[in-house]
This record gives sequence, structure tokens and C-alpha cells, in this order.
Amino acid sequence: MSLFGSIQMGGNTLRAMQIGLQVVGNNIANANTPGYVRQEAIYVPAPVQRHGSLILGTGVLVDSIVQKIDSFVLERLVGAKGDRANAEVQEEVYREIEGILNELSEVDLSSALTGFFNSIHEVMLDPGNLATRNLAVGAGDNLARVIRELHGRVFDIQQELDQRVTAAADEINSLAEEIRLLNIQISSTEGGDTSSSQAGGLRVKRQGAVDRLSELVGISVNEQPSGGLSVAVGGEFLVFEGQRREVAVVNSSTSDLAYGVVEFADTHSAINTTGGELTGLYTARDETLGSFLDRLDELAGTLAFEFNKVYSQGQGLVGLQQLTSIETISDTSAALDAAGLAFTPISGALNIVVSSKTDTELTQTHEIFIDLDGIDQDTSLLSLAAQLDAIDGLSASVSGTGALQLSTDSTDLEFSFSDDTSGVLAALGLNTFFTGSTAATLGVNDEVKGIENAAKFAASSDGIDNGNGNAVLLAGFLEEPLESAGNASLVDIYNQLLNEVTQGASTAQSVAEGFRIFEGTLEGQRQSVSGVSIDEEAIKMLTLQRIYQASARYIQTITELLDLLVDL
Repeated sequence: MSLFGSIQMGGNTLRAMQIGLQVVGNNIANANTPGYVRQEAIYVPAPVQRHGSLILGTGVLVDSIVQKIDSFVLERLVGAKGDRANAEVQEEVYREIEGILNELSEVDLSSALTGFFNSIHEVMLDPGNLATRNLAVGAGDNLARVIRELHGRVFDIQQELDQRVTAAADEINSLAEEIRLLNIQISSTEGGDTSSSQAGGLRVKRQGAVDRLSELVGISVNEQPSGGLSVAVGGEFLVFEGQRREVAVVNSSTSDLAYGVVEFADTHSAINTTGGELTGLYTARDETLGSFLDRLDELAGTLAFEFNKVYSQGQGLVGLQQLTSIETISDTSAALDAAGLAFTPISGALNIVVSSKTDTELTQTHEIFIDLDGIDQDTSLLSLAAQLDAIDGLSASVSGTGALQLSTDSTDLEFSFSDDTSGVLAALGLNTFFTGSTAATLGVNDEVKGIENAAKFAASSDGIDNGNGNAVLLAGFLEEPLESAGNASLVDIYNQLLNEVTQGASTAQSVAEGFRIFEGTLEGQRQSVSGVSIDEEAIKMLTLQRIYQASARYIQTITELLDLLVDL
């Protein structure tokens, strides 16, 4: 090798060390950059040269600049981010439900339940006191309001989650487009598979988009020979190098309410994913909150129907002179158990008592039969009205809206109900306390609201203004086993609701914490390979500096030898 060749070899070394120092400087500059992946210059010996019988080296070259990545850890981390995001959505929702239930406050549902039945106990102790009866009606109205508000607040969370599904779809499209464009830029910058160097900054930016996409929806990622990524969701590609697919939100009618589901816009097939925030939103919206609202509806429906079944058989301080059913029926000739009522009556009977205000000897009790066995002519609203209308002193008819209307033929007459074994009074809303059949519709009958109407509160069971027998039954209703609820009491149903929330919240928190720890462990493993250590970079910088100085000294020495040769 000539002296000029030696100078060239030294120059190659200087250039290689300069590139190495630039890579080290870039690493140091990005030590605190989120998501940055440490780069490394890969050095290889320069091509050899034959000199006579000798084969001589020609120095060093920079073969490539690559990112330091553990692909296996990175792949697992993509899945871990989706699992953690999924679990955190459910953890967040359970935390909100617990906050709404607010069981440690004085305005929670259990306090409203206890307050209502305690107020009925006060009516039982003093049945002739209108103020006490009015307080019981007010406590019932407060209970219904608390249940409605609880339903409304949980329903609002459902709507919020549904809006987040739409936002997630928009973000998926945005991230997919970003990855697609970066795929093109990276392939163009790196020259496809013709270069062994990597576009570090572009790859870091693309990995950030992939990480966020993995938090939104469970994905699988594969790098192609060109340097572009293919991203699949549920086995269907979302991004493939320079191409991508659009996703859109469509309303699903799988429940009573229409909620958004993310689908591929071209095939209209739902995104099939088991991880990511989107899955967590679906689960929290449709299962966690949906189940809670179902339980709340069960509680409200059981309270309304079962309480009304007892209440409707009682009598107040005054009798009734006219009454209209709260519930209406569109097909008035249909059997009552097939007429679309929220609560279904059964075969049985009830007594209606017609009495005179001035002459108690004129009191008459009439038995009304409800036939719903499906064999003969089952009782319809029209046939029930006909039975009632046949009673002396009582008129009954069906209004144009499908409501049953009752009235006395004289202002001296009044009527009341007792011994209803069919549940038809509660089903139609005749002489009932609660209205509605769900948590969203629960209310108190206007017929008993106000100090004047409080006299109608049905505290008696042995006749108008006669004792407190019905109040005794109503006061103990909270813990009474109910056949329609599998012999569970109302308080059992409420406790089950609370237990499901408490257990679900505890489980969701544990699962989310487990995924956070797992992701943190993987992130630590990634940082151990891809993260920048200032100490390590400083050592590399000193090493490169020394090599650079030695190469410069080597060139200087060769130059001196060349000068000496020229002087000769």
C-alpha cells in the first residue's frame, strides 16, 4: 500500500468517526424525547487490497445506522398497551358508578329506600294524621326521584362512552393515514430494501402512531422488506405499506337503544378486536353499564309492581268517587295478559266495595273475576269494564285512549278495592302508589300528592278509614320475600346490585393494575435496549474521540513521511 493509500485509509477512519460522533450526539440530544429509539452506527472493515503476496486492510467504513430494538419485546408491548387501555376504561367506568351510588352519603339510594319505609311506619303508628301520610308520599316521591336521577346519570355515561366510540373511529382513521404516509416516506428515504440504514426519526414517529393505535384497538404489526408496516385488526388489514382502509361508525340495533359500532367502510363488517380502548368502551357501555341499568330497572319494576299489588288492595281515610287507570291498552279486546302491559296480571279475583257516605248499611261487596287461563274467553279491558259497569251505583267505561274509567252514579257513593289476587289493579294502575315500570319512568301517582290527597293514602285494609292493616304490610315490604323475585326481598335485590358493582370495581381495578405493571415491565425491557444512557453515550463519545485523534495523528505521521520522501 502506498503512502497516499495510507492517507486515504486514515481519511476513511476520520469520516467514519465523524459519523459515529454525529450518531452519538443525536442520541444525547434525544435522551428525553418520548418514544425515541437509540441509534447505533455499524462499522465494518473496508474492502481489502492485495499487495504482492500480502492482503492488506484499508481501514473502516460505516455500513449502516440502525435503531436498537428488541422486536419481540416491541411486539408484546403493542398487545400489552391494548390490554391496559381496555382494562382502564372499565376501571374508570366502575369508579364513576361507585361515585354515582355514593353509598357513604345521606342522599344515596339506600337512604331513600330506608326513609320511605320508615315514613310508612310512622303512618302505621298514627294512621289518622294527614301530615304523616303526606310525609310518606313525599318520601316515596323522593325515592322515585333518586332512582330516576341514578338512571339518568348512568345513562349519560353510556352516551358519553358512545361518543368516545365515534371519536375513537376518527382517531383510528387519522392514525392509519399517518402510518400510511410514514410508510411511504420511510421506504423512499431508506431506498426500500437496497439500504441497510434506517430512517430513525421517521420510524420513531411511526412507532408513536402505532403505539397509540394499539391503545385504541387490538392490532398485529409486521414490517415488510420495503420498510413499510402492515397493520391488521382482527385478521383484516387496516394499513398495508402505502394503502389503508377507512373505518366508520354505524348504529347497532342489538338493544333497545341504538349505539355506535365501528366497521370497515368498504365491507361493512364490524372490527373484530379483543383488546384496546374500543373493546373497553364496548364492554363498559353495553355490558357493565347495560347490566347495571337492567338491575336498576329490575329494582324499580319490582318496587312499583309488588308494592302496588299490596297498596292497591288498601283503603284511605276517604273512598273513591272516580278513578282512571294510569296504564292504557291499544287493543282493548285483547286478553289482559297479552295486551302489552308492563306488568302481567294472572287469573284471580278482586273485590270492589261500593258504600254510602251516609248509610253504612248500604255497603255492598262485589267480586270481580279475572280469567286468563287461555282456555275460554279471557278477560279483556272491555269485558272487565262490562263487569264493573254491571255493579249497582258504579259506572265503568273504556276511554278512547284505552284507559279504564270508573265513577260512582251518585255523590253519596264511594268505592274501594280489596283482596286482589290477580294483580290487575297494579297492572292497570288503579288505586296505585307508584307509576311507571322502569328506573327512568318511576314516579308517584298524582292522586295521592298534596296534603288534601294524602287522605287517599291506602293505609287501611278493613275498610275506608278503618285501622292501619295495609300500612303494617307496606312498612314491612322492604324485607318481605317476593315470589316474583325468586323469594328475594327488595333489599336483597338492592344489595345484589351493590355487590355486583363493588366486586366488579375491585376486579376491574386489579386487572388494570396487573396490566399496568406488565406494560411497565415490558417498557423497562424496551428502554434497556432502546433507551439512551448518557453514561454509555459519553463513553462512546470518548472512544470515538480517541480514535479520531489517533487517526489524525496517523495521517500527520504519514504526511511527514511523504514530505521526507519528497525532500530526498
